[in-house]
Amino acid sequence: MKKYTKLILVSLCMASIVNATEAEKVNAMVMINMENGLANIQKGFLYNNVDLIKGGVDQIQKENTIYHDRKVIKSILPENKKQMENLALITSKRIENSTEEMKTYLALKQMKKAHASFSDIVNACTDCHTLVRGW
Repeated sequence: MKKYTKLILVSLCMASIVNATEAEKVNAMVMINMENGLANIQKGFLYNNVDLIKGGVDQIQKENTIYHDRKVIKSILPENKKQMENLALITSKRIENSTEEMKTYLALKQMKKAHASFSDIVNACTDCHTLVRGW
């Protein structure tokens, strides 16, 4: 049942980006993949599965690299938000730092600190979405 629900959600997301620009399509897929990474980290903590956590961290790191390029960021931001390029770049660096920190804490088996790093990742995402999306 979970697979079907996930498949339906991905299908809906894909349907909504059919008419989007190429940059918007790439951004949508990156966001879907980052969300999946966050979900895997959370599941890993809930089920005491360190490999699931590490896989989620790797996925976030991989997807986040797209936001290290100012040109890509500018192409993704809405016209009335282009001035927030620096914010998106800073957020990307926050995510990068938090994922590296999380890996260190996982290696040291300091799960509470690793979870705090997870919270830092979510906070960075939320901060950017708050400003860019006008929440």
